[in-house]
Amino acid sequence: MARILVADDETITLRALERVLKKEGHEVIVVEDGERALQVLGEEDVDILITDIKLPGMDGIALLEWVKQHKPGVRVIMITGYSSIKGAVEAMKRGASDYIAKPFSLEEIAASVRAVLEEESHRISLPPGGFSREEFELLIRALNHPLRREILRLLNVPRNFTEIWRTIGTRDPTAVSFHLRNLKAMGLVKQDRSKAYSLSELGEKALSLLNMVKVEERVI
Repeated sequence: MARILVADDETITLRALERVLKKEGHEVIVVEDGERALQVLGEEDVDILITDIKLPGMDGIALLEWVKQHKPGVRVIMITGYSSIKGAVEAMKRGASDYIAKPFSLEEIAASVRAVLEEESHRISLPPGGFSREEFELLIRALNHPLRREILRLLNVPRNFTEIWRTIGTRDPTAVSFHLRNLKAMGLVKQDRSKAYSLSELGEKALSLLNMVKVEERVI
């Protein structure tokens, strides 16, 4: 189990997250602004930071940058409203492990934490093999979410967005769209003139790595 710091200025959201994470067996610290989150990060050891992108004082992106510089072992999960999707993509490019869009279900939060902890176990146990260290780290980050893994598997042949969304079967096309954009930003997925998605050369490596790793899949 993990020690988790949650930063959100909405009290109802904060208490709901605290409740579900404690139910999962984690130790949870909650704060309502970025400056208090930074203080906790500086004084205590935590495994995961869950933070809203928009916070009073110091925002989630600034917290992410501080963590990457001073405590790179802490994994960061970003919470964002729909209007901040571009910010979430940028956060993932800067090293966030996952993002969750509001409104979200509490199971999504629990599943994201499990995925991030799963990522950490992969980081420890998997040798880089034929990958550079930087490339390996990027691929593992790309594979840490079950929806991204499913998208990569589907793109062993080119598909358009509707085909991907309908095949996965999730009720939230926004989540599928976000993770496609994220994989594209990471350089794993590309689009042709007809807007069909396919794997890039790096995406092929990611799929190869995914096929080497035994991952416990969960319902999206």
